[in-house]
Amino acid sequence: MDTVLWIISKVFWRLASPDVSLLLVLSVGVCLLYFGREKLGLRLVAFTTTIIILFSLLPISSMLLIPLENRFPIPEPLSEDINGVIVLGGAESPKLTQVRGQASLGDSAERLTIFVSLARRFSDAKFVYAGGQGAIGAQEYKAAFTARLFFEQMGLDPDRVIFDSQSRNTMENAQNIFKLVKPQKGEKWVLITSAWHMPRSVGIFRKLGWEVIPYPVDFKTTGKLELTLRVPPRLSSTSAVSNAIYEWIGLAYYRFLGRTSELFPGPT
Repeated sequence: MDTVLWIISKVFWRLASPDVSLLLVLSVGVCLLYFGREKLGLRLVAFTTTIIILFSLLPISSMLLIPLENRFPIPEPLSEDINGVIVLGGAESPKLTQVRGQASLGDSAERLTIFVSLARRFSDAKFVYAGGQGAIGAQEYKAAFTARLFFEQMGLDPDRVIFDSQSRNTMENAQNIFKLVKPQKGEKWVLITSAWHMPRSVGIFRKLGWEVIPYPVDFKTTGKLELTLRVPPRLSSTSAVSNAIYEWIGLAYYRFLGRTSELFPGPT
């Protein structure tokens, strides 16, 4: 059942995400114009063009991301009695890594760099990396392979790290790690992931009865909304809006399925 839900969610978002759906609607509008359905075609083209311009000019992505990113503070200074540190995958480009032969990271590289930094600070703690492959049809490219290679390049012995290379989403991340490390009551475990992804992640761990110390990284905003136009407009803003909407939908979806402790998890 979990596999079915995973496939459905991936297919749904691949078609419904704003950057993809807007392109599809725009393409339909252009086709209608070509085949003589000018009235409907013009409406669709005008609608999608307006939305894209608004996404590109207005700080809509920031409006959606700021509440997520500000939900948990950075827990520095950390206490010295940390038992373990967990990092959730998502920074890696597994296919590029295997094809090019060197660790290739994406926009969320801070997840791994902070993980390495904490590994140097807390030599007696356990360190766990969780990340398999979240894409349909590309299970041969594992994010854990990229992470292992990156750790080696940064001087961190991969043998110090416990790897979960089978998980496909955040829920499986938490479940697999829980089985691997069997955390005891009273232990202090740090969780590293992107700030906008932290509320949902914490909610999943809490649902398992595991209270972690959130360590948000990979911030996309300053934390304060700046009501200014983005001139010149950037098409990349559409992708940023899509990512933010995806996370809000993810919060609601996971809560509906009973996978998180609450709708919008926050500090206790």
